[in-house]
Amino acid sequence: MQLPILQVIVPIVASMFCFLTREHKMSWFASFVATAATFFISSILLVKTYSGEVITYCLGDWAPPYGIELKIDMLNSLILTLVNFIALISVLYSFHINEKEISKNKITGFYSLFLLCLSGLLGILVTNDIFNLYVFLEISSLSSYVLVSMGRDKKALVAAFEYLISGTIGATFYLFGIGLLYSMTGTLNMSDMAEKIVPLYDNNIVKLGTLFIFVGLSIKMALFPLSRWLVNSYSEAPSFISIFFSGTVTKVIIYVFIRIFHTVFHQNFFLFKPPLNNVIFTLALCAIVFGSIYAITARDIKRLFANSSISQIGYIILMLGLNSKTSLFAAILHTVNHSIIKTSLFMTAGCISYKFDSTRMENLSGLKKSIPYTTLAFTLLSLALIGVPLTSGFVSKWYMMKAIIESHAWISLIVFAIGSFLALVYMWKMVEKMCFENDAASYAGMAPGSVNKVPLSMLFCLLFMAVLTVLTGVYSTPIRLVVGKLAF
Repeated sequence: MQLPILQVIVPIVASMFCFLTREHKMSWFASFVATAATFFISSILLVKTYSGEVITYCLGDWAPPYGIELKIDMLNSLILTLVNFIALISVLYSFHINEKEISKNKITGFYSLFLLCLSGLLGILVTNDIFNLYVFLEISSLSSYVLVSMGRDKKALVAAFEYLISGTIGATFYLFGIGLLYSMTGTLNMSDMAEKIVPLYDNNIVKLGTLFIFVGLSIKMALFPLSRWLVNSYSEAPSFISIFFSGTVTKVIIYVFIRIFHTVFHQNFFLFKPPLNNVIFTLALCAIVFGSIYAITARDIKRLFANSSISQIGYIILMLGLNSKTSLFAAILHTVNHSIIKTSLFMTAGCISYKFDSTRMENLSGLKKSIPYTTLAFTLLSLALIGVPLTSGFVSKWYMMKAIIESHAWISLIVFAIGSFLALVYMWKMVEKMCFENDAASYAGMAPGSVNKVPLSMLFCLLFMAVLTVLTGVYSTPIRLVVGKLAF
């Protein structure tokens, strides 16, 4: 079946087309067609794997473990569908705000780099070769650095450079790790490595290689305290890139973490035993608390959302560290739900940025009058992030709390409650500004005629995502059935 390789090829072909054209509308349309095609293909793959089928594709007809194998099972088909959905909705949202934020002479190259980044992320998800994964990781990363640098001021260049340094260090650690594992197993195919590495669990070189991979992935997923790059990149990047990255980049790296440490290695591997597991717990708990505290002190909407993402990554890593079936279920469920919620929240930031040419907190004052639909969507999404019942955030937090109680991790339960309270604090302060303070334009010293009207396409995408967040909270059965079928 050719569908796995098409996930990589379609965005690359569209990327070349965007690079050759000089028309914004043509580049946007090519991006829309490519993301719609990859989403359709990933949906087919999800349906096939849900029925129990495992789909493989061998590049150049070279059989594994000697050739590069693409392999689709329930786990990566789910994340594939998620990433492609976020890419598609981001493109639908992006036309007007990209026209406003990206200069005309750069915009076609901007779409080309976006599609190249998407191709790299999808390649990470479909490959069953641990070195080929590194190659796709670098493809997505290199394009990401340039995309971040296209922000509206010089701070974006600094953020992109910081992202470059952190990303390079993370990738180097990962590469060292797979080099050490290859030296002991003689294979790069993940399925083959999973079999050959079992008798080597006590080997110190294997343990060292695993630690290198863990540190590299921790940097790439922005696990506290290795998370500064995420805050600066998300806050200074163009709005479209903040929206796309918030729902995809760290989620793909979380997938890599799960793929390596729950399929290549078994769950009783030394990473999940003291003292290293205690380190994972400590980092996760610190991420939950400090990410929330930094979000409370933020004076920019995008910085607040970025710090909130660090806190939410802490929840997911906490679940992975508990290393039980319930916690793994909760981690994957929260990965999906948080991806949708945070993408939607960055869409609200994009609407505010489009209207006021700024994402400063003072521009939130009185938004219920000037952009009531954005305010309504933001309120619903805030409730979802906090974990209020009838939202998708509540569903995943319910299972996280259940996993913590089953594991008798009482300190984690206390921090979990603190994190939820802090989320209420930083989200409520924004809702309060929107609904109970004076008009934003007069508050920020702007003339009423100086603000822009938010385009209908942006509002439609935002409201669609807000409604989706509520629907998946009220009726969570489909996603829970899909995640529940994952076997490790």
